[in-house]
Amino acid sequence: MDPRTDDFYRRYAGRLATQPESPRSAMLPVIEATLPRASRVLDVGAGAGRDVAGMLAAGLEAYGVEPSAEMRERALVQFPQLAGRLRDGALPGLDQPFVDVVPGGFDGVVCSAVLMHVGEDDLPGALSALAATLRRSGDGSQAAAGTVMLLALPEQLDGALAQGRDLDGRRFANHAPARVAALLAPLGFSLAAHTVSDAVLTATGTRWHTLTLRA
Repeated sequence: MDPRTDDFYRRYAGRLATQPESPRSAMLPVIEATLPRASRVLDVGAGAGRDVAGMLAAGLEAYGVEPSAEMRERALVQFPQLAGRLRDGALPGLDQPFVDVVPGGFDGVVCSAVLMHVGEDDLPGALSALAATLRRSGDGSQAAAGTVMLLALPEQLDGALAQGRDLDGRRFANHAPARVAALLAPLGFSLAAHTVSDAVLTATGTRWHTLTLRA
């Protein structure tokens, strides 16, 4: 994560002390509807931990990686049950997080509101890193059948981006869902669902794409 983006999340973590996020994210119902109970799930870009906590409450075996130390600290203050379940980690390279506790790989990986901070050139490597966290096929070449990748991609509209950054100064790239799906196809994933939400378009100028991909 580049310094200006990291600085935003450092300040955001401080604001959460007095202005907490809503208890449930828009991604959590998708996770609950897609992954069976007891599935092992990794949240990449876990932020302040609400989705990892929500997954645990839903009966999933959930872990998370988050590059912002301040956000990880805020997560543990709000959700003490996440102790031992959050680690430092960032795309495009994850270096097999939690291989010591989930040695066979995860059943699902969630990456919500994260890939926009990855540049176009780094996107293929980031998607490969996400795929590598999942259980492998018999020959180890691809993710095992039945594994799932859930992605939430924000699309900034109305000229809100300038020189690759949003109005908050964060590094930001609009990644077309079709391109993301095309990059994941050689890794053994097919697009099972793509939903579009304009619920916050008027307030934030952001359209949200949620992708469900299955191996």
